[in-house]
Amino acid sequence: MSTYANLHPKYIYGLNGNTNGQKVWFLENNVILYPAGNTVVMFNLDFKTQQFLHGVEKGQGVTAVAVSSNKIFAAVAQKGETPSISIFDVKQNKRRKTLVNQEGSRCEYISLAFSQDAVHLASLTAGPEYNLVLWKWDKSRMISSAKTTGGSGPVYEISMSLAENNVLCAVGKASFRFFRYNEGHLKPFGFQKGDAYHFLCHAWLSKGDRLVAGTADGRIMAFERGEYRHDIPIRNVKNEITGVLADSNTKRLSIETNQTNLSDGPETAQRYKPTAGSHHRQQSMYRGIEVTAVVSFSKGFAAAYGVGNCIIYEEQLFFNTVEEHYKQLYVIRIPPDTSECEDRIITSLATNATEEMLIACTFNCQIFTFSLASAELKDLNELVFEYANCSFHFGPVVALDVAVRKSLVVTAGTDRFIRIWNYATMVQENSREFAEEIYCVSFHPTGLFVLAGCVDKIRIFTILMDDIRELKDFAVRSCKECVYSNGGQMFACANGNILQVYSTTTFDNICNMKGHGNRIRKLCWSWNDAHLYSAGADGAIYEWEIHTSKRTADLVDRGSNLLSVVVASDGKTHYSINGNSQIKELQMAEGMVLKELDLGVLPVGLALSRTGKVLVACGEGGLVRSFKQPLTYAGEWFDYHMHDGRVNGITVTFDEVYCISISDDGSIVFWKLTDAEGRPMKPDKDFVYSTEVLVTKSDLEERQVATNDLRQKLGELRLEMDYQLKRKDMAYQDELADINNQFQEEITKLNEKIDDLGGIKDRSDLHHHNFLKEVGKKQEATLENLEAHFNARLISEFEKYNRLQVLLEDTIREYEKRVADIEADRGVAVDEIVEYYEGKVKDKNSALECAYEEAKNNQQENLEMQRQLEEDADREILELTTSYERKLKHAREVNGKLKGSKMKMVIQMTEKEISSLRKDLVDRDANVHDKEKIIFDMKKTNNELEKFKFVLDYKIKELKKMIEPKEREILYLKQQNQDMETELESTIAVRNGLQLQVNELTNKLKVTDDEYQRERRLRWRLGVLVHRIRSQMSRAMSILEDHKALKQCIKTTYAQYGHTMEVSKASTQEQEAICELVRQKNHLEVSLHSIKRKMEKDVRFSRVEQMKIMHENMLLVFEINGLRRELKIIRDKLESYENILGVNSTSKPTEAAELRQKLQEAVANREDIDLDFNEQLEEKEDIIEAQQTEIDAIATKVLRVNEYVAELQADQAVPGTTGDYLRSLLTGNS
Repeated sequence: MSTYANLHPKYIYGLNGNTNGQKVWFLENNVILYPAGNTVVMFNLDFKTQQFLHGVEKGQGVTAVAVSSNKIFAAVAQKGETPSISIFDVKQNKRRKTLVNQEGSRCEYISLAFSQDAVHLASLTAGPEYNLVLWKWDKSRMISSAKTTGGSGPVYEISMSLAENNVLCAVGKASFRFFRYNEGHLKPFGFQKGDAYHFLCHAWLSKGDRLVAGTADGRIMAFERGEYRHDIPIRNVKNEITGVLADSNTKRLSIETNQTNLSDGPETAQRYKPTAGSHHRQQSMYRGIEVTAVVSFSKGFAAAYGVGNCIIYEEQLFFNTVEEHYKQLYVIRIPPDTSECEDRIITSLATNATEEMLIACTFNCQIFTFSLASAELKDLNELVFEYANCSFHFGPVVALDVAVRKSLVVTAGTDRFIRIWNYATMVQENSREFAEEIYCVSFHPTGLFVLAGCVDKIRIFTILMDDIRELKDFAVRSCKECVYSNGGQMFACANGNILQVYSTTTFDNICNMKGHGNRIRKLCWSWNDAHLYSAGADGAIYEWEIHTSKRTADLVDRGSNLLSVVVASDGKTHYSINGNSQIKELQMAEGMVLKELDLGVLPVGLALSRTGKVLVACGEGGLVRSFKQPLTYAGEWFDYHMHDGRVNGITVTFDEVYCISISDDGSIVFWKLTDAEGRPMKPDKDFVYSTEVLVTKSDLEERQVATNDLRQKLGELRLEMDYQLKRKDMAYQDELADINNQFQEEITKLNEKIDDLGGIKDRSDLHHHNFLKEVGKKQEATLENLEAHFNARLISEFEKYNRLQVLLEDTIREYEKRVADIEADRGVAVDEIVEYYEGKVKDKNSALECAYEEAKNNQQENLEMQRQLEEDADREILELTTSYERKLKHAREVNGKLKGSKMKMVIQMTEKEISSLRKDLVDRDANVHDKEKIIFDMKKTNNELEKFKFVLDYKIKELKKMIEPKEREILYLKQQNQDMETELESTIAVRNGLQLQVNELTNKLKVTDDEYQRERRLRWRLGVLVHRIRSQMSRAMSILEDHKALKQCIKTTYAQYGHTMEVSKASTQEQEAICELVRQKNHLEVSLHSIKRKMEKDVRFSRVEQMKIMHENMLLVFEINGLRRELKIIRDKLESYENILGVNSTSKPTEAAELRQKLQEAVANREDIDLDFNEQLEEKEDIIEAQQTEIDAIATKVLRVNEYVAELQADQAVPGTTGDYLRSLLTGNS
């Protein structure tokens, strides 16, 4: 029965160091996104679970990642023959768009950035071009591109402004440029001296017009509105540069002695780009003094400086100098978990939405987290990052093996680390760094020991509970292959071309076997440990019998370079892979090759499960391949790509639940195995993993001693803390007493002041009352006089008004007559103009009807052309269908004659080809139809848009000029509103804090007074008691010689003061407690009354401030609503213009065509119409101007008449001469 296993990625460890720019992003407060292998992981920090973005693993490698500000979309750049950018909806885990540069550029994308509104996406291509490309990603359209550098150095990253969606920034070596997208082009502006600096990182601050950038020489430069402002200082940061980094800096300084740079880092101080396929430790070109990463907060920013230092800055609202604008709060450090200090250099930073969590990524591909919310509660020396999940391998992982009795797997990498992983719980159990490189590892079946091949020796390590400790070493140099037997009683190692077997009990060399002519590549035990199989680079596979140390079988192919061999549980079937990209099924007993398949890719490793149901291989290009079992001649398999580099090893767990693979990119992938129907593999019911661990006696004793020491220190600390608390209580009691006295004095002074002010107020009230009486009497007399005077003037003025009213009526009748004449002339002229333009409109309507008929004819012709094209397409489809049906009939006739499994395979392949061809037919039909439709629409659109482009451009420019200031003003008002709300919240918090402090101090004062009075009474009673006892003692001293009398005196004293002391003490205390309670109650009521008055005063003041802020907030809201209404009106106008021009999708085609036809004719005859209209308008304006001049002259005459009448009334002139003068004025004689 043939079976095959499906592989589903369950978990992946590692961070892809080949990804450029920022590697870690926050999606939610507890979910981060980062590239790992050939995929992108969404990791939950709380539950340690993972999800993968679907579809990323189908690419050839991730080069850059970006997340939008709303945390909904993620952009993933992938390399390949045609680099592309995929846009994912992370909420639904679905690919939305794929962006491909249509200009044919093959440069991969090294940096991505979303705009603040997530509408645009900016991308940066790799060198030597370093082009900045701006996309409108929802339309899959590139809208602009620009060159970011003149070729003087690389560009590292780009970003988009938080305030303006059309402003970008690009930084790099000798490159720092701002760009603004306007009118379809990216135009540089702002700072133009970037060639003098080496910038490594930058970030926009919460106030979107500000930006900070880090340089290679350790400077933090602040920019505002595209211009440099000042440097932000770095103070008192301990930067430890040791090891290889210190040595490389010394060599670099000796080389750069004669170089002179303007504020620039050395020529070699650039970002590290790891080399794929390298099996040596990756070295950076950092010097340890750079500012390598920056991230902004709402109140400041964080900057990564030097070796593992993250500095937190906070913006200050009030400052004296620009250097004090940002205050350095504290420094968070990366823990020194490796021997190389360069591993702690931070390459990227990120914060979550609530700004409570800071995440950092280091040069050695580790992810760390730090809780910013708890930073103030810790000591400055305790501010240290913690691993987000666990530590990862840095660089290629070269070896792995699994245990049998435990759910553990061991891995080793070029970073000189051995790490133990638990694939049942998906946690890292143990890890340790070594001084030398490790070539191979093997896990003991019990899971308690690890065998490792190092540079000079083979070493056996014991797996303790929290350590990996060396147990024994063997003098075998540069061993590249070692393996424990299935029972664990022996292990075999390859010493060049010699095979050596050792006992794990006595550590004796059991046997040495020679026979290979070249290096041994792979060792494999039979399932009963009786035989050992070896594969060498000479193309030979040998079977060795351990008991006799003799070769019992061989299979030699000198033309192949064997890479790996595995044996089935029955010991008869073997599988091998070689350098000729082949996999073979062998039978060693007969020395023959049963099956041979060409893989098409160079394999590296091979693994077979215990039951033989799962056969997997790995190879170049991140390939993991699952074969159908047993192997078929056609070669049926499934390929998986989760690694971004060569897969160096693969294995299957003992229970056949997981498959584990390792790669050059430092990733470890745990695959969940399922059968052909998707059901998970089930282990044996009786099989249970062991949970025992090894602990040495010395470790237990040390822990016991440490526990006792800590207990002793805890007791000492408790005593010391009790003493300190008592001292503080005493100090607080004294302080409270002083405060109480001060408050009492202040209360007394305030009461006296209140009494004095009350007397002053009474005297002032009496004085004002008398003054108001006197003023009232004077005011009544003045009012009576004024009333009499104004009554007389009113009568005279009424008579004068009647005379002028008669004169005015005569003048109005004359003017109305003249105006009627003018209106009649004007109506005749207007009628003539209306008749003229109505004739023009009729002519234009007739022209429009002709144009409509012509358009209708063109439409019919286009429909006829479309019908003919469809008939041709249908005929071609029919011919293709007929031909393929004949082929299908012929294939079916041939298939009827074929027999056996081989014929069934041919039928399946033919049916697949037929289905694919049918799909091709459907796709071609759809493509033909779509292309015809696109061609017709494009021709129509081009003909229309070329005529009206200038009209649309002008309207769009005008509307943009109107909209942009309003939008900026709205953003400014929103920010101001937020600031005011924040200030209100802080004021309320301060008020609540003060109220809590007052309550706390009141309670403390009450408790303190109670204790003080109790101690005072106790002291007085003890004094009285001591005085009485002293008198009894003096009486006893007087009878010291008389022993009987002395004894009787002592008994009497004891009976009097010994037994009744407690009773009297208790009764006295009760009486005094009642008195003291009454006194304290009165005192506290007085104190509480004064505190309440003070609190009420504070509440009134805060309420006034709150009402003031609310009023200002309401004014801002009204202003914002008005601006929004204006913006809506402008947008409606713009939409109406777009409907008229037909560029809006909501406009009807027929209406838009008619309007465009009318507009076209109006534009064509516009000049003639304008000339005629202007001439007639000038004539009418001359007539109106003449009439206006006449009206002004008449008004002047009326004004003169009014002035003359006023003079007459003042001078009382003779009536006869008055009439003559008025007639002369009206006739125009002065």
